[in-house]
Amino acid sequence: MDAHPPGFSRGLHDGLGYTDSVGGRDRQLSRTMKIAVSVEPCLDGHTNMARDAVLLERAERGGAYARVYTWDGAWVSLGRFQRPEKALRDPTAIDWVMRPTGGKAVLHGHDVTVGMAVPLFALGIAESDSRRVATVYRAVVRPLVEALTAAGLPATLAEETPFVRSAGQTADCFAHVSPNDIVDPDTGQKVCGCALRVTPGAVLVQASVPVRRPLVQPDAVFDSPHSFVAGRELQLERLASELKNVRLGPVPAGV
Repeated sequence: MDAHPPGFSRGLHDGLGYTDSVGGRDRQLSRTMKIAVSVEPCLDGHTNMARDAVLLERAERGGAYARVYTWDGAWVSLGRFQRPEKALRDPTAIDWVMRPTGGKAVLHGHDVTVGMAVPLFALGIAESDSRRVATVYRAVVRPLVEALTAAGLPATLAEETPFVRSAGQTADCFAHVSPNDIVDPDTGQKVCGCALRVTPGAVLVQASVPVRRPLVQPDAVFDSPHSFVAGRELQLERLASELKNVRLGPVPAGV
């Protein structure tokens, strides 16, 4: 597979741009905290998932990190509570890997994927509130929504639109739109599928953004798959740059 497939672009943004202070049980947000972002194209599924897991470990020590990456072919990532024999039509027919996050199965290879891990204090969330998953989710996807929109993909939470569909009986993440999904505000098309893992001190979100036609048809992978709608071109370095520019902090009141 080409290291630079159509619809993708590459670049690199790294280095730490954050500071934090410790005060009692929960550290306080610094105005200078930013996300350290790297771009890593065309890696296999096991490497991608292992590197995202490391992001969470590092975030638990106080930094905010993200990877913007692609895959070396068609892969399926399964939520950590899924089983391949139930989620996939034939687990031997496609490469698959377990994610460190939950959620439904995602078909990769035609997408840009983001792994982002942030300490809870950087989102204005106390460790005692780490079990409030909906609160954590809304806080951690806000930077992603902002970055996607700035990178040329209009995005918002589905709960702010009339486009919400029942999940039904399917393992395919893109076969439904829940209130917490990120969608195009005008069409309701799912912009990306997100999955979460929350620890007492940090959160990891993994987001898949389709940008071209799938390398394999979803109906060859899943029962009751989604109907594919072509995504927009997304430059890896542009998304990475916009993520790097996002200011972390609590979700503004009323949002």
